[in-house]
Amino acid sequence: MSDAGIEPTYIGKNENLVFVIPNKLFNMSLGPEEALNRESAKLLSKYLRGIFKGFQQARKTKYGNENNQKTTVSSDFWEKFEKKAKQLEVDLIGYTPVNKNYIFKSLKVYGKNAVILGMEMKWDKIKQAPGAICEIEAFRVYKVLGDITIQLTEYLKNQGYKSETHHPFGGKLLFGPHASAANLGIMGRNGLIISPEFGPRQRWSIITTDAEIPNTKKRDFTDLKEFCEKCGACVRNCKGDSVYETPIKKENGIITHIDRSKCIQSILDNNYCSYCLKICMPQNHS
Repeated sequence: MSDAGIEPTYIGKNENLVFVIPNKLFNMSLGPEEALNRESAKLLSKYLRGIFKGFQQARKTKYGNENNQKTTVSSDFWEKFEKKAKQLEVDLIGYTPVNKNYIFKSLKVYGKNAVILGMEMKWDKIKQAPGAICEIEAFRVYKVLGDITIQLTEYLKNQGYKSETHHPFGGKLLFGPHASAANLGIMGRNGLIISPEFGPRQRWSIITTDAEIPNTKKRDFTDLKEFCEKCGACVRNCKGDSVYETPIKKENGIITHIDRSKCIQSILDNNYCSYCLKICMPQNHS
C-alpha cells in the first residue's frame, strides 16, 4: 500500500468519484473565425506544454517525503508561508483538514491537511468568452498556479513536513468542497466556487501536508449566498444546457451541479466556452 516506503495518509474509497480527463479535450481546436495569430498560438502551446509537464511533476512530489516526520509549526510559520505565496502572486489562501470523502477512488493522498491556493483569471480576458483570448488566460493560470504550487510544496518538504502537490489541472481530491470548507467562497449553483474577491474567476490548487494548519477564518457569506440563489444566470444561460436547476445529491456527500458530458461538449463546440465565468454577476468588474 506504500510508494517507495512512503505511507499514504488516505486512499480514496468513494465509488462516486473517479478521476478521468476526457480524451476529447485533447482534440479541441478553435474554429476558423478564432484562428490564432502566430504569437498567440505560441503562447497557448507554451502554456499547454507547461501544464502537462507540471501535472506530471505534481504527481511525483510525494517522493522526497521519506524522512519528513514533522507536524508542529512555529507561531509565525504560516505568516511566512503566506508572504512567500503572495510574492509568487497567489491571490487566495485557506486551510482545512482533508475530507477523505472527496478523494478520487483508489488514489493515494499524502498529508492530512489541505492548504488551498487560488489565483485570479483576469476579467478583461474572461469577459471575452467564449473564444481564444479567454482560453489562453484560463490555461495561463493553470500553468502558472501549478508551477507555484509545486514550488511551495517543495518549500514545505524542505522544512521537514510530508507534503504533496495537487495540480490545478487535476488533483487527487475535489478542490471545490475544500475551498468552501476553508471559507474561501461558496459553492455556486453551477458547482463553481464563488469568492467575494473574484466571483468564479479563479483556479484552485491544493497542497496536502502533515504540517499543523491555522484555524479556518470565519467569514460571512450570507449576502453572496442569497444573491446566488436568486440569480440563476448560470442555469439560464449555459451554452450547453448542462447546469441542473436542482443539483443531484449522491452518497457520501457528493452533489452534482452539472451534466459533465454536456459541459465537455459545450467546451468543444464553443471554443473552450467558459461562458459560466463570464455570466456570473458577482465578479463583473466591467
